[in-house]
Amino acid sequence: MKAFKTIRSQEWWTYKLPPLLAIGYATCSFSSVPLFEISVQLFVILISLVVGAIYVSVINDITDLEEDLASGKSNRVQNIPAKYRWLIPVVCVTIGIAFEYNYYPDVLSCILYLGSWIAFSLYSIKPFRLKNRGIFGVLADACGSHLFTGLLMVSSISYLTKQHVNWYWFSVIGIWSLCYGLRGILWHQFADRDNDISVNLNTYASKIKPEDFAVKSKYIFLIESVALIFMLYQLKSVTALIGLAVYFLLTVIRVRLYKSRVILILFDKHERFQILLADYYQMIFPIAVLFDALLLNYLNIFVLIFHILLFPFPIRNALHDFTKFFKNLLFDRHL
Repeated sequence: MKAFKTIRSQEWWTYKLPPLLAIGYATCSFSSVPLFEISVQLFVILISLVVGAIYVSVINDITDLEEDLASGKSNRVQNIPAKYRWLIPVVCVTIGIAFEYNYYPDVLSCILYLGSWIAFSLYSIKPFRLKNRGIFGVLADACGSHLFTGLLMVSSISYLTKQHVNWYWFSVIGIWSLCYGLRGILWHQFADRDNDISVNLNTYASKIKPEDFAVKSKYIFLIESVALIFMLYQLKSVTALIGLAVYFLLTVIRVRLYKSRVILILFDKHERFQILLADYYQMIFPIAVLFDALLLNYLNIFVLIFHILLFPFPIRNALHDFTKFFKNLLFDRHL
């Protein structure tokens, strides 16, 4: 649908929301409150994040319009009359204010939710437009999309389940979210690097050669991996570890089936690729945490079913690839 293209939902629905929900599910597991009892409030939090995602998607297109047209790149708002372009962001801000009130009196969650909106705005809107200010744009996007929202999940679910905030868990989630967010925005900037250079846009990726960034990408991933290890240690979830093994098997299968290259951030546009651990964060980890919740209380199955209905495509694609691989293994010996 045209509306979904305008809000760029295909760029964030499956990729950014499931890892955030997984943080919420995991935070709830540290309490005695069954997950299904806060499922409605969790859905409200999800909607508040969706409103923020729509806001940042539309203002990015509005503020990128001049550069996109100059570089010959299509822009989703270019056919919308100028007087109507800011209507969606204004509506989103209005709804966002209502959600901010909904978080009150949980002050920490209010601050984090507001922080994500501020980071989004500073990234795109002049005179700040941090997107055009090198590393500051990278940090603003990573904070708005992942850091503040990941920490929001910890704080809000802790509040709903009447836990004191576990500052160890809070800190580990913050480090992991920031690093994963950095990988996401840097991947995006390097994908747009040629277009940005053509219009002299001062993104971080436009001012550094990809080969000069290779070592830095490994450092980011190393820190992210260490944070993930501490997350899994805190959860003490055998299911999440089994899920990690399943993920690596799926990665190998896709390499064999499609000759796809496993990447951290940098990629060759002429090759198929998989971003390392992305499918684990977006598909397997949330389901693993939900399976653990199901073992504790059978009513949590409704949350699991709802999650699968919201995000079916990664699961469908994984099942397709597993099935295809094992069929080929049985009937085609060259694999």
